[in-house]
Amino acid sequence: MFKAIRGSDARVVETWPGVRRKTLALGERTLLLEVSMEAGSIGKAHSHPNEQVGYVASGRLRLRIGDEIRELGPGDAYVIPSGVEHEALALEETRVIEVFSPPHETFKRDLEEVP
Repeated sequence: MFKAIRGSDARVVETWPGVRRKTLALGERTLLLEVSMEAGSIGKAHSHPNEQVGYVASGRLRLRIGDEIRELGPGDAYVIPSGVEHEALALEETRVIEVFSPPHETFKRDLEEVP
């Protein structure tokens, strides 16, 4: 089955104040997400059973994965293992592209209203 989702049609969901996501694609074992963060916004500390891989498309963020903290910018990538607590602070307006495996159940629901 092939399903194309136009980014302009994707549902925008505010995860936390200033942090918005768009679920863009869903496969059997992966889910693709775009996250936009306003400068100073925080992706609050949390963990989930999904492995999460990300790529910083623009901006800068401070990312904590477990006990490690790094500042990342355009072109940088990261891996968040399953079950590891993580959080992010946008140092400026930032956009990241993320893949979850297996697909994150909450984000799968974002696709229910996409044409």
